[in-house]
Amino acid sequence: MAKDIEELMLAVIDAPRPENLEALKKAVSAAPDAATADQLEMLWEEWENRKLSAPEAKYIMEIAKCGVPGKPYFRKALINAVKVLLPPYIAQAPVVKATGVRDENKTPAQIAGRVERLLALRSGAVVFLAGARRWGVAGTVDAMNASLPMMPFAQVGSNAAVPLEVVLNDAVILASGPDVSRLVNAASVPVSAALFRLTVEKRRQTDISEECLKLMARSGCGRKMDDAAFERYWNIGIAQSKPAAAAAAPAGGRRACDGRSLKEIQLLLEKEQEANAGKFAADEISALCAFFGKLAAATAQRDAKIVAEVLAMVFDRTPEGSFQPIIDSLAGKVPFFPKEPAAAPLTVFAVWGELASKLLDKLCAGAAQVFPAEYLAACAVKLPLKALNCLGPHISNELICSTLTSQRGCGADLLLWIWKNRKKRHDQKLLALVNLDNVSRILSAEEPPKVYLPARRELHSMLLDDWAFQSHLIAMLDDDPVMFGSILQGALFLNAGERQSLMVKLARQSKEIQEYLESGAGKKILDAGTAHNESHEAPVFEATYTSVRSHQALIKELDDIINIHVPENREALKTARAHGDFRENSEFDAAKERRNHLSRRRGELERELANIQPVLMKQVEISDTAVIGSEVEIELDGKKVEKYYLLGAWDGDPERRFLSYRTRLGKALLNRKVGDTFTGPDGKPGKVLSVAKLPAELIAELDA
Repeated sequence: MAKDIEELMLAVIDAPRPENLEALKKAVSAAPDAATADQLEMLWEEWENRKLSAPEAKYIMEIAKCGVPGKPYFRKALINAVKVLLPPYIAQAPVVKATGVRDENKTPAQIAGRVERLLALRSGAVVFLAGARRWGVAGTVDAMNASLPMMPFAQVGSNAAVPLEVVLNDAVILASGPDVSRLVNAASVPVSAALFRLTVEKRRQTDISEECLKLMARSGCGRKMDDAAFERYWNIGIAQSKPAAAAAAPAGGRRACDGRSLKEIQLLLEKEQEANAGKFAADEISALCAFFGKLAAATAQRDAKIVAEVLAMVFDRTPEGSFQPIIDSLAGKVPFFPKEPAAAPLTVFAVWGELASKLLDKLCAGAAQVFPAEYLAACAVKLPLKALNCLGPHISNELICSTLTSQRGCGADLLLWIWKNRKKRHDQKLLALVNLDNVSRILSAEEPPKVYLPARRELHSMLLDDWAFQSHLIAMLDDDPVMFGSILQGALFLNAGERQSLMVKLARQSKEIQEYLESGAGKKILDAGTAHNESHEAPVFEATYTSVRSHQALIKELDDIINIHVPENREALKTARAHGDFRENSEFDAAKERRNHLSRRRGELERELANIQPVLMKQVEISDTAVIGSEVEIELDGKKVEKYYLLGAWDGDPERRFLSYRTRLGKALLNRKVGDTFTGPDGKPGKVLSVAKLPAELIAELDA
């Protein structure tokens, strides 16, 4: 085995292809001992001399999870891998320290687990701290203090800042969703232990041991049970959740249409598929329609992937014209066929990217048979690249263009699909969507669901390294280097090195861009990147709290700038340039000024939204302390009594007594207790008389 690992390692050093990496990892997993660790030191020493890529950093973490002991070069490789994997906004020394990567007492496997938890942390994620037996909702990681703000979850717990060391040690992280709150709700009949397991398995973002799973239930929906009652509850759940072997090999020749659950139907379909079963008979179609008609919407949404896989297998065996009634029986139940695709979030389409390719082909063929082309085009705008490759042939260029015009904007997946199919589709209007402004907007946007990340990373890589792609982006600029500079200055997703490299590569392809950069614009673009990403002083990332209403308003303003005002301004610039002499062209000057204003405002909104933590006012707990989301009555100068609503940074409205906590008076009141005195903005003394919950109608307005 030792010789095999050595040969595999040398193959990786010579050519780190996926198959070589996978073979080495498999061999290491079979023997993760000290001898293996010593042999791997040659690989880590080799990788130390060059900049790690993200896939290589992930590979190092995968080797660490195998249980290999920590050797000197391996620990150095782990440190470098952490620096590559951590997003810039949390890649601060206190956070790196919390991962344990510099702690000799932490094993590589423990470090990998901590990094996995850290990367899974998202604002709004549900967190269970096993050591403290505590549930909560994660806020934005405080990188400077290495702590995680946690808010109550399902009316359990309280607001607190938990040291990141504690969170990364044993936290279980779940994606938020309406089904997750049932895991903690002990007010009524607890969710069954089998469903508890299924929900956790579906929502988990990190590995969970059987012991921890049981502890989650004991501290969640089973916390009001005594020990004996909980053991009965849990043991019944174990029996119910064991794979039913009988379902995989049904007795009595049961057919797929006779299945009593989605999982059973799926298993029966797979068995019939292996036996080369033919098309469904009329009674089988009717039975399937009846099953789907009775299927609860909550079940269909929870098990969306199973529903999609079942539908794909069903379509493959459905006679022509018989698939429509099956889809009709599921109307309004399955999330991946939303009633209004334009209004649906990306998360509901993620299932399309999780299916195996063969099943995906069949599901797309079935959708094309029963849905209008306009509906398919509306879905296509939001589908992962994998699904677009299957559904795209069923949709015309004209429909995609008109849909994009009405929905405003597209994602990395659609942009890549257009680019990769440019020779097949032959549509200049469609190809014009692949421009630097759209690329910058997509890469600067908030991180999408996991299934969309590969396309986003590929788009980023193409922008930096693909010569043909860069040439096309230059052509789309219409010989306007000023617009190139404006877009590049706002490209916050580029670090200083990437920004400089991209400028050099584009300048080689365009004399206009080269002259523009040499005129002094290049230094301004680099300075803009340094200001955003490479400050010599460690940046302070302080969360900004505001209401859900204000948060949504800022998102809409940014969306309007990107998708309405910037395209309109671009057309205005083209029109003004066509008028000739720029020295006496007032329209051109006005359009340039408008462009600069939009660029500044876009940058402001993107920076602000990156740090905003929306607050649900209905979840704010009120005691005797003035906090965001409370009604505060104060006495000023010993005689004047006034009432204010202490709210978020963007909620201020003097006419309605809405007081932003960032104003001078708001800062003076924040965290003051009833009876405390303070100094007002005018220098006069004040006193907090009372603190109360916001009126119900105001809470409803701010949480909308």
